[in-house]
Amino acid sequence: MTKNAVVQENSLDLLERVGQSGTDKAAESLSALSGKSIGGFFVHVTVLPIENVPVLMGDPEQTVVAAVLEATGDFSGCFMVVFPLQDAFRLIGILTGTEGKTIEDLGEMELSAISEVGNILASAYLTALDEISGILSQHSPPTVVVDMAAGILTSALLPLHEAGSDIISIEARFGDSSRESWGRMILVPNVEALPRLLKAVGKPKHG
Repeated sequence: MTKNAVVQENSLDLLERVGQSGTDKAAESLSALSGKSIGGFFVHVTVLPIENVPVLMGDPEQTVVAAVLEATGDFSGCFMVVFPLQDAFRLIGILTGTEGKTIEDLGEMELSAISEVGNILASAYLTALDEISGILSQHSPPTVVVDMAAGILTSALLPLHEAGSDIISIEARFGDSSRESWGRMILVPNVEALPRLLKAVGKPKHG
């Protein structure tokens, strides 16, 4: 964690609540979309320096699929939903019944499914943020990108580096009884939004 944001224990507790609530909401929406029972399993939330982003997914050279959205309002910045390629295919398989293996298998239907997942997850987590902290934001339609992890994460987040040096990473898993997909939701506040965000979640809207 960098000097730009001091994360108090109660702030992290509330960010954990945002992560859990957002994961639950996303699972409900994914279940409604697919007509199947999809579980959401929140793992953890961390606040870390933006310099750590290229290795956030593990191997920086692995292929990942990402939905990138712009957040505006009380929370402004970038919202990314990132899945390793095989996890993306597992989630696509859960939603559509078809599951590929290589980049060549990512057709229009598959990319559309990831775009819809990006919409659902962004809406779920930003809604949870509003309900818990009173921070109201909207998001743009997603842009879906397929590339090496370091390339996607760096190109999407580097323009925000001068504006702030910490990000919020939410790790979660989604799946049905036979398949599970792991991914990260990455929130990158711009300007000086992160300290304000942490201060706000330290004063919950409810409870």
